[in-house]
Amino acid sequence: MIDLLSALLLLLGGFFALVAGLGVLRLPDLLSRMHASTKAAGAALTLILAAFFLRVPGWEVGLKALVALGLAFLTLPVAAHMLGRTMRK
Repeated sequence: MIDLLSALLLLLGGFFALVAGLGVLRLPDLLSRMHASTKAAGAALTLILAAFFLRVPGWEVGLKALVALGLAFLTLPVAAHMLGRTMRK
């Protein structure tokens, strides 16, 4: 059951990562691109790390996943800002 749930979370995370990439390429304006790059990528990372935690249980793995998620959520707004600066020119 855990294997099935982790596989489902991985597939959903991959889907959100694909949507984030397509959103950056296909959306018409700058604010929509920034939204797609941060929201969908953050959701994808959360789902993939949740699947990783289910597949490899342990408090060390959970702590590392939480640190990685926290650092990613700290840097996602910076990435959106840099994307906005490059797209504006």
